[in-house]
Amino acid sequence: MNDARETQQENMDLVARVGPHITTGFSGVDRDLFAADIVFHFYNPRLPELAGDHHGLEGISAFFDRLREQSDTGFHNDPHSLTPFGDELVVAYATNTLSFDGAAIDVDAVVVWRVFDGRIHEIWDIPAINTVRPHG
Repeated sequence: MNDARETQQENMDLVARVGPHITTGFSGVDRDLFAADIVFHFYNPRLPELAGDHHGLEGISAFFDRLREQSDTGFHNDPHSLTPFGDELVVAYATNTLSFDGAAIDVDAVVVWRVFDGRIHEIWDIPAINTVRPHG
């Protein structure tokens, strides 16, 4: 049986493996890293058409397709840190870059990943909506 530090490290490693696939809605990633009933929770009052729970990898992929369609230049993710909390949660901090109407913006966000039994079961994306800044 793993001790807490081993479990935390395994969970962080799992999240780090899927991280590079975020901008593609997890296409090309090993599907076995995700629970079949995974849920991605997103709420941003500035993007209400994308708000809600997105179910399964297909629902998550559709969310990111819609996000890329709305942004002039797509969606770019610059990860900064991963921090484990207990045996189940990993919090990622990143800056996302998007462009609307020709103006590129940077948005800080934290993403909470719930991992157990070696799979990701839930993801909460929490953007900082009041401190959006011009990119660059």
